[in-house]
Formats: sequence, structure tokens, C-alpha cells
Amino acid sequence: MNEGGSATLVFYSVKDWWREPALNVIAAAVQMSKFTHVEIAIGEEPGDRGQMTNVCRIFNDAAGVELVQRTGRNPSYTYLQLGCTKQAETAMLIYAKSCVGRPFSNIGMARSVIFPRTTTGNSFFCAGVILDRVLNPRLAWR
Repeated sequence: MNEGGSATLVFYSVKDWWREPALNVIAAAVQMSKFTHVEIAIGEEPGDRGQMTNVCRIFNDAAGVELVQRTGRNPSYTYLQLGCTKQAETAMLIYAKSCVGRPFSNIGMARSVIFPRTTTGNSFFCAGVILDRVLNPRLAWR
């Protein structure tokens, strides 16, 4: 029997626009969206205290792309769980691990407001690291 896998998209919605970085606010406004950030939790393995594990995220900070745990309790986040094959889940996790430490790209994020970005994989912004592999049909997981 073939076991299924999953990935959960984690969207951050803005509550206080004036506290957000300007580029986030501009990106959300251009897209007519209340969301300014996205992460992905890969798989369903529970963390130390039941948290979501393997949450791939990137912020404009020194850490760059990282894999962390998240409680899933913050009311500013919306969660969308997607089913996939176990093979796809494994491939996403391998890719996410290969991206850990890569830097945030302000230029890539700014350009994405105007036209889609094709990444080199050397740097990312939040939607870029997620959309590059998860939702890009050219790189669809099998």
C-alpha cells in the first residue's frame, strides 16, 4: 500500500499595516491580498511538543532560508493542507534542506511585484522558495 504525504501552506495575514515592512505592504496591495508572507510545513511528523515540523521559511534577516517548528496557534496565520505522494513530500524536504542558509532577495521580491521571477536558487524571498518547487508546473513533484 502506498502511503500518502502532505504539505501545509502557512499564510501570514497583516493586522497592523503600519508595522509591516514597506515592500510587504506594496506586494500585498498590488496583489489585492491580505497576505504578506508564506511558509510551507512539509510532512506531518510532530515536533517536540506537537508542533508542525520542517517548516521552510525565509525572512529578511541573517538566517536566510531555515527549517523550524511552528505551533500553529498564531491567529495571524491561515493554514492550507495539501495532499501529495510520499515521494513528493520527500523530494520537497530534500530541496528545502538544500536551501537552508541561502539569503533573502529584496530585489527578487521587488521584481516579482512587476513580473514573475525565475530563480537561480542562490537567493529567495518567501513566496519564491515555496512557489519555485511546490507550485511550479515545470518542476511538479511526482
